[in-house]
Amino acid sequence: MKSIFSLLLLLCFFVAFGQKEDSAAISKIFKIEDSLLNKIISETDSTSINSKSIIHIQNEILLKYNQFIAAYPNSEYLFTAFLGKASKEQSLKQFNRAKISYLELLNYFKQNKNLKDPFVRIPYSEDNQFLYELYKKLAYLEMIQKNYREAIQYLNLAQNNPVRISCGNGLFSEIAYIAYLYSECYSNLHEYEKIYDVLIPIAAIPMVHENSPTVTMLYETLSKKYTKKELKKLFKESFKTLYSKQGVINTIENTIYYVKFMDRDVILYDLNFKNLSKRDTKKRLNKILHFSKFYTLLSK
Repeated sequence: MKSIFSLLLLLCFFVAFGQKEDSAAISKIFKIEDSLLNKIISETDSTSINSKSIIHIQNEILLKYNQFIAAYPNSEYLFTAFLGKASKEQSLKQFNRAKISYLELLNYFKQNKNLKDPFVRIPYSEDNQFLYELYKKLAYLEMIQKNYREAIQYLNLAQNNPVRISCGNGLFSEIAYIAYLYSECYSNLHEYEKIYDVLIPIAAIPMVHENSPTVTMLYETLSKKYTKKELKKLFKESFKTLYSKQGVINTIENTIYYVKFMDRDVILYDLNFKNLSKRDTKKRLNKILHFSKFYTLLSK
């Protein structure tokens, strides 16, 4: 899945000859960004990374973005500059400034409904990718500052702007990541029932690693009330009953299949139950159960 926040690192810089002044200026910033990325990659392989040197370059890039915004307030590359500025502030751990910059970027986005990527000429409003990623960024910044209620609000906004993810592993990882951010907020707010509400529905996702923060947090939270043996029995029993209802997976409406665990719907993310015999249904459920990383953890 291509993230708009990786755009600045993926673009090649333009040849300055024949370009407009703002185009040449933004290209120069990209060249510095590209040099920084190569420096980080090369120094990662060495015995030590010169962090002071990297921070100095990052501050230089941030200054260039600020200068660009001031010099070219009507540039078609202004959106890219705003995004680069906010991302650089976050990487420099200037969290308050980054939050303000992301909010300015959001306001700019909303005021320019027909905004297009000046490089590939695709409207940003064509899908929800930008808003989804931006709200996640804002949620993360609020969490760093321990503003968990505000973080939850941004996570809700991200969920209200779902994006389609083509890769199965990517889909499950993203679902688990969002669930973990929610659960971290609820944990710090001591709202444990809401942790169950968020994590139990994804307990059977087979591709989430058993040591992932999501699976671990679900186990640790439930372990405050249940033994591992009790949890394993309850989870195993839940796979004896299958039911379905209409819903949306990955932005597409489908018949979704569930089992019930702790009085909550556990999504199976398997669309192939429709014409199965009872015997084959039982086999498929058993396979999903044993591929579940949560069940694996309970079985150790």
